[in-house]
Amino acid sequence: MALKQIGRKIQLAREEKGITQLELAKMLGITQAALSNYELGKRRVYFHQIELIAEHLEKPISYFLDDESMLEGYENIINDEMIELITSKMKQLNRKELLQLDQFIDFLHWRKNNE
Repeated sequence: MALKQIGRKIQLAREEKGITQLELAKMLGITQAALSNYELGKRRVYFHQIELIAEHLEKPISYFLDDESMLEGYENIINDEMIELITSKMKQLNRKELLQLDQFIDFLHWRKNNE
């Protein structure tokens, strides 16, 4: 299962760096118990968390997600997180800016269909 594979890689990278679970958990702003559950594959690790872990452990994201099936599984999560981020930013736009954004999205669709 992908969660156990990712968890094992987190543990290996952490140990390679000589960092305890508690130390890494503090760096990530989570509890030691949460990190332990990531490493055991008992808790889902979201993409933004993998990015932080990779940064603190000085590993490329691909180290944790090198299996194609794992990357495919996270692609939907990445898209969902991006949509949520964009939606929150859109809520701050006024009507004129939303119309411009709509036109830009139309342009992106046009460009995609005409390449």
